[in-house]
Amino acid sequence: MRDSELQYEIVTDEQKLRALKEEWDDLLKRANGFHYQSFDFCWIAWQQVARPKGRSLRCIVLRDKGKLLLVWPLVAHKRFLWTCLCPLCPEAADYSDLLVDPWERSAECVDGAWRVAMRECGADFLHLPFLHERTHLYRIASKARPLVIQRRSDSYVAKLSEECAGRDWASFSDSLGPPHGRKPSSIARRLSKKGHLECKFIDPCDKSAVAYAVDLMFEWKRHWSDRVGKRGPWLNSVHYRNFLVEWISSQSPSSRAHLLMIALDGVPIVSLVFCVSNNRVSTVIGSFNEAYAKSSPGLLAFEYVVKWAFDRQYDVDFGSGAERYKQFWARGNVTNVWTLRTVASWWGRIGMIVQRLPFEVKHTAREGTFAAPSSTAGARYASTGNSHEI
Repeated sequence: MRDSELQYEIVTDEQKLRALKEEWDDLLKRANGFHYQSFDFCWIAWQQVARPKGRSLRCIVLRDKGKLLLVWPLVAHKRFLWTCLCPLCPEAADYSDLLVDPWERSAECVDGAWRVAMRECGADFLHLPFLHERTHLYRIASKARPLVIQRRSDSYVAKLSEECAGRDWASFSDSLGPPHGRKPSSIARRLSKKGHLECKFIDPCDKSAVAYAVDLMFEWKRHWSDRVGKRGPWLNSVHYRNFLVEWISSQSPSSRAHLLMIALDGVPIVSLVFCVSNNRVSTVIGSFNEAYAKSSPGLLAFEYVVKWAFDRQYDVDFGSGAERYKQFWARGNVTNVWTLRTVASWWGRIGMIVQRLPFEVKHTAREGTFAAPSSTAGARYASTGNSHEI
């Protein structure tokens, strides 16, 4: 195959993006992709998050003689005087990666898509959150210089497709030991003594019920956030809330989302959103009623989802973060994901210097001398996570 037969295109029109659905769905199956790479997930993110926030489409596609080989859904947005390119996603804590056909030249295709993103999308910065280090895209991005942000996070996966072989749930859970001093099923038994414990999935066809459950979950999440002092831009985002309602209600076959709610005597005490794609369960967001915090309803919800996945021989991806319950269920099966931001233009380099200036002044003041910030100084701040958004 000649390189001249490979044609890259940047899709900037919404209707052209929508027209990709059938081919995109087919590519997702060939590549064994995950929910965050699916058309439905990205389309809902565009409708409910990116477009309302004024983002501009920059979806990179690659074809060979008309056949779709690669899709990299990106959006561009202005921040101050600079343009930042980032994945088309709900802008919460989702993994990022492109979708590429698994053929012998897939690495070359990713290389080419990287060059298109860096040179032809009009960006000053390219931001990639939660990128798995096993991917070819990570290997390229991690070598880019200069890096403004380079931040590592843990990602835990319970390999239940292997764990369930030759054993039932009881023997599997007994082999794990007690999480936080409690064995699996002990939380449910204790709560059942206080009243009628009901676990149910919210009917995705009842959009009003989905909206009510999502709103309640966010209310609980904000109360928890105020108490522990942890916040995120998505916490009060009506766009992310709308995304969840639409995604759960869509019943997408390529990224089917479920909303679990557990109630005690009819009073909701915990809810958890998870989705299924490529024989893997991915937990998305959950929260609990703090009036029942001492009963650990959050741990109960995750236990229910893990058992649901175990019965179907699915793995469970708990997303980024090193919480103890993730380590418990994953038996220490952990990989690294990275949030990277690199400079894509000379104007971006100026922006990086502007961004670093307060830290350079503070650092050099302690040394008693002042030196102008340089582009090579970024590594010190990138590794420690000291960075402002641009």
